[in-house]
Amino acid sequence: MNLPAPRLLLALAALALPVPQARAGGVTVITHGFNSDNTSWILPMASRFRGHPGFPGSDLTCYEIEITASGGGFAATATRLDGPAPDLSDSGEIVIKLDWSSIDTGQASTGEVAAAAASALLSTGLIPENDGRPLADLPLHLIGHSRGASVVSEISRQLGKRGVSVDHLTLIDPVPISGDAAVTVWENVLYADNFYQRLNALLGFDPMGNAVAGAYNRRLVNLNGANASAHSDVHLWYHGTVELGANATDSQQTITSTIRSAWWTAAESSGASAGFHHGRIAGGDRLSAVMPAGAGTDAIDKGYNRLWDLGAGVAANRSLVTGKNGLWPSLVTARRTSPASLPAGTAFGLELRYQSDDASAGAPVLTVALDPDANPWNGNEIEIDTRPLGASGPASVLATTFAITVPPALSGSYRITARLRQSGRTRHLQAAGTLVVTPAPPPPAIDRATLGFSGGLFTFTVRGSPGQSVRIEAAETLGALDDWQGIATRTLDSATWVFSDPQTASFPKRFYRVVPGE
Repeated sequence: MNLPAPRLLLALAALALPVPQARAGGVTVITHGFNSDNTSWILPMASRFRGHPGFPGSDLTCYEIEITASGGGFAATATRLDGPAPDLSDSGEIVIKLDWSSIDTGQASTGEVAAAAASALLSTGLIPENDGRPLADLPLHLIGHSRGASVVSEISRQLGKRGVSVDHLTLIDPVPISGDAAVTVWENVLYADNFYQRLNALLGFDPMGNAVAGAYNRRLVNLNGANASAHSDVHLWYHGTVELGANATDSQQTITSTIRSAWWTAAESSGASAGFHHGRIAGGDRLSAVMPAGAGTDAIDKGYNRLWDLGAGVAANRSLVTGKNGLWPSLVTARRTSPASLPAGTAFGLELRYQSDDASAGAPVLTVALDPDANPWNGNEIEIDTRPLGASGPASVLATTFAITVPPALSGSYRITARLRQSGRTRHLQAAGTLVVTPAPPPPAIDRATLGFSGGLFTFTVRGSPGQSVRIEAAETLGALDDWQGIATRTLDSATWVFSDPQTASFPKRFYRVVPGE
């Protein structure tokens, strides 16, 4: 499809409109900390995703990836625990329960666990039923508790070395131990949040988290009424933002109405506007200036990447990833810039920010599709545009804005899915919200019954649709294709336009036609 070339801008240039995050069609990784497992609280949390009001389907796919010691190193194996194969899901959501419990008591550092986990996410063969598609093909949300926060932070760095962007990094009371990787928000993380407490300093061994630079930091100051360990109560607090309402449970504790009223601030709406709310599935506003914990605390947008201007301005709030090699292309943000409803045959605006390897790897190729559901892997996407983009190189983020025409025969409700491919590697990203495509209006036409003279001028009625742009053209003969000349243009404010030719007297004979305007 031939369309105007995109206009490329460095993302350091100011952009006027905010960029909402992608919604579903992604991978969430949840992992535990020291002396823990997948069944105590991770499995219950993952199983509640489907019940969240923002969940865009009826099912999801759940895998367990287990990291174990193997041959002097560490290996990853994957097992599907629940739901259909990813290409059969209507939500496109995959939840990974990352289990390293067999080596979490001293056999491995979090850096070693993370290296094995990152390799698993990049692997084309880890999950045979995915037909060679790595999990890193999709947007990523990494969630880790205690030492697990160090694991997911380090996973993001390992992915950053390969050019893979991470949509969301969630740290839950991060407590690395000696030898673990420092908990850091790296340059390839779009949004980071950190929920921590420092409540039980005088009660013996109960770990306490800390604030993390570059993240939205929410210190929890009231976790009464549940576990004896405030450290464990932090992941219960986050569970309460996934499973809303009274009597939510992580299988160990129940969140009562008393806890609902005490643990979250009024701005957090008993958990409905906190934590998971700012993830890809729930779709909360990450660019909000609201300070949920009160004046002087972090605003929600504190966790947004400002290393480049991705919608929140520019500041040095990320750590740089070194040693980049074998880079993947990455779609960082995607935003529809035109109304949510339009007629078929017309164009919508799409703004993307992306990174890629340099030009020596070949031009990254963008494909845009309309998808009737949230799953970019299930084969029902309708590709409507393909074009090469300029290579950004590993140190830049580029922005491109263009208009894409919807085929005239389409109608229905669609998600806009973007796919960027370079060097045989692919990343997907869906723009937030849906695009409603209404049937194309019939072409404008001249009502022959109205042809005639009025006041000495040749007059007729053009019939079309309100909002339709139409152009009247005239010719002196019908033999020359180039003889047609535009003589009047109008955007219709009703279904009819009565036209009188002011040049009637100048032509002994004239032909007329009406065509869609430009």
